[in-house]
Amino acid sequence: MKYWPLLLLFIFSGCKTSQLNEDIFKEGKSFRNFRGYEPVDPVEFEDKILIKNTDGLLESKPIKLLNREETLGFLNNETVLVAIGEFKQEGSLEYLPIAFSKKNTSYKITMDYMKYATLAQFSDQKFIGSRRVGVGLRLISLIYTAEEGINISDLYSIGLAAKQEKLSGTLIIEVIGIKSKEVTSLIPLPSEINQTTIQNAMQALATIKSKIYDEETSLYPQVMAIKEYRGKEIINDANDQSPVSPLQDLADRSIQLQFGNMDFGSEEREREASRLLQEALLAALNKDVEKSISALKEYGDKFHEYNLNLMLRDLEYHRTSLKDPDAPKWKEIYKTILKEHRDKLPKDIIARLESAL
Repeated sequence: MKYWPLLLLFIFSGCKTSQLNEDIFKEGKSFRNFRGYEPVDPVEFEDKILIKNTDGLLESKPIKLLNREETLGFLNNETVLVAIGEFKQEGSLEYLPIAFSKKNTSYKITMDYMKYATLAQFSDQKFIGSRRVGVGLRLISLIYTAEEGINISDLYSIGLAAKQEKLSGTLIIEVIGIKSKEVTSLIPLPSEINQTTIQNAMQALATIKSKIYDEETSLYPQVMAIKEYRGKEIINDANDQSPVSPLQDLADRSIQLQFGNMDFGSEEREREASRLLQEALLAALNKDVEKSISALKEYGDKFHEYNLNLMLRDLEYHRTSLKDPDAPKWKEIYKTILKEHRDKLPKDIIARLESAL
């Protein structure tokens, strides 16, 4: 296992582009044939699955009732996925089939190791896409590039560029669906990107991966990545007036793929989730770090199917400095909230966050 970090780095660095036209490299336009899996915030998978029983027959069983061996048997695939997303001016994130940066641009590079199963998703008896359900490790690089042409699909290149002050950013590790006391103690806090933090992150990932098969480790499969089926549809460039199929809104498909047939419960439960989320965001806007952390923890405990872990980690990591209401870090927190959670925020909260920047 001592060679695992080098192997993982080799796999991660292997995502290269080839034979793409020059506009894609220079302008980062959506490539109309791009059909890759896109990483999503982990959502606990709650559907029933078919497994072989002791009589050798298939039976339907809720995934949460599977024993350890059944869960590992269900998650029979492994892969490493590298996805590069570019933050647009309006705050949206667009995934692109490119490996090289543009100048003065913000990116989110997600590198996933997954042990997973691929499942089809239907809506109104129509196939709308597939999703990868499983457990794994996620390394997120939130970077800002000062130069073009940096290979941002390669951790070595990112570390070297950071050393040369060609880019800056934060490195975050997420452990998805893998639970044990030992694993929890191994997760490093978010840190500034440099060659040392990258090396430390890879060592932590290698150790955590080795714990998947430990008897003390519990596994909770999550929806980790989705792929929309568009049929004859294409994603048009801004200046392209070609018609797009009106059969179903793509944003609605993404939500269905991520959440599937999940039942969020009663109206009272939904109101409670909304109350806690609003309480956490208002506390952040009022620069009350302790109250915001408390509300986010309660929200995560009660509604683990859709969490705000990135915001919570950021607040906890900078807890001391954020006790000062004039701390510059507050603006960075607000930017993170808008980038990562805009789709879940009420319009009035979005307006207040934007005005605070």
